[in-house]
Amino acid sequence: MRDTEFIRDKVPMTKEEVRAISLSKLSLGNANSLLDVGAGTGSVGLQAAFEYPDLEVLGIEQKEIAVDLILKNKTKFNLSNYQVTLGKAPIELRQSFDRIFIGGSGGNLAEIIDWSYSSLTDEGILVLNFILIENALEAMRELEKSKFKELEMVQVGIGDWTKLGKGHYFKPQNQTLIISCQK
Repeated sequence: MRDTEFIRDKVPMTKEEVRAISLSKLSLGNANSLLDVGAGTGSVGLQAAFEYPDLEVLGIEQKEIAVDLILKNKTKFNLSNYQVTLGKAPIELRQSFDRIFIGGSGGNLAEIIDWSYSSLTDEGILVLNFILIENALEAMRELEKSKFKELEMVQVGIGDWTKLGKGHYFKPQNQTLIISCQK
């Protein structure tokens, strides 16, 4: 899905190229459920729900303005398989999830990683996105201490073709670090 398809505001959004890689790392083809933590605009979870109509998606977001935006996008895309709750992870959940995506941690990264492990089904996949190197390194340290396996981190650098005077250049987006692992 293109970024321009989403209703936007001043809420952080995972950009479409990074979203494509993150969704690929989530391997949603055989998943039944996805938890989107720190959902922001909900772009990852909403696109997953749109592309996989049988996938049940739950977004958790701590900012009311973002939850309102997610609900507007949910209505725009006519999605019945996406739910969102206002809250700060970790929260009590009534179910386990096949996949968990963490787009924002609100500062409790170690707690969220432990909670994610206990919230994933066997063989579940966890994917985390970061723009700050320190946060990605903290996550890797926590994941290496945990029972997660098949840890992988990739750096994604995207540049957009942009006119400058008589020529063009690639205007860089934020570098993104994508971590994936399996329970």
